[in-house]
Amino acid sequence: MVLAAALTAAGGGCGDDPAAAPPDAPMPDEPAEPVEQPPTALPLSPQLTAAAQLIADRKIDEARSRLQAHVAEHPDDGRAAFLLGLTYHREKRYTLARPWFQSAVRLAPDYHTIHHFHGWCLFYLGDMPGARAAFNRHLEAVPGEGDSHFALGLIAFNDDRLDDAQRRFAGAIELQRDRPGRRRDVSKAHARLADVHIRRGELQEAKTQLLLATELWPQHYAAFYKLSRVLRRLGEDAAADAAYREFRVWEQRAARRRGVPEQVP
Repeated sequence: MVLAAALTAAGGGCGDDPAAAPPDAPMPDEPAEPVEQPPTALPLSPQLTAAAQLIADRKIDEARSRLQAHVAEHPDDGRAAFLLGLTYHREKRYTLARPWFQSAVRLAPDYHTIHHFHGWCLFYLGDMPGARAAFNRHLEAVPGEGDSHFALGLIAFNDDRLDDAQRRFAGAIELQRDRPGRRRDVSKAHARLADVHIRRGELQEAKTQLLLATELWPQHYAAFYKLSRVLRRLGEDAAADAAYREFRVWEQRAARRRGVPEQVP
């Protein structure tokens, strides 16, 4: 679906310096894969479908201009409010995205995808209770959406509720493992499950999860960094060096894609 292709902004950024993180610190993730349009959601109008495609094509300014004009004529269109919020969300301007998502929740509460992105917006603004409520509301309608389970796992991990975090990350893996387009998301869930094991001091279990993460998505440089730290603590220095080299390769490639000058380690 066109809308499903447009919704690519749910996850976090990569602005943190992974080399500065402590051994058990969770690492930044690449953006999450798209959340599919729930089968119960009504289709978008042709005008909104075109705007969603512009967002998917990263033509954010053009999409925003069209959506602002549409909202001016149709102030009660919750789906338009959602897409307008999404234009800011794609730019990580979460403070500007939030009121549009809030309007969308009020105007079109049955358009379930809104609750997922509202949850991520609140998460990045530090409103964990609000984010938890939004993700739970999304899962009430779409219980099989692994990325909402993943998000709830992050919140639980941040609250040091490790059993709940483990359950959520494992659920995210199970729900997405057989979906070819979700390999990156499954990799991220394995890496976050490793965080749980690291915090518990279960280094062998963490190693297993990180090996799975890097096999599923070799570009997952944060997982290679974590793996290098875990292997170092296990006394596997040669393997740790190899994992760190992989981290540097993929981290520098990601930096070049973002236009960041290459740094000498």
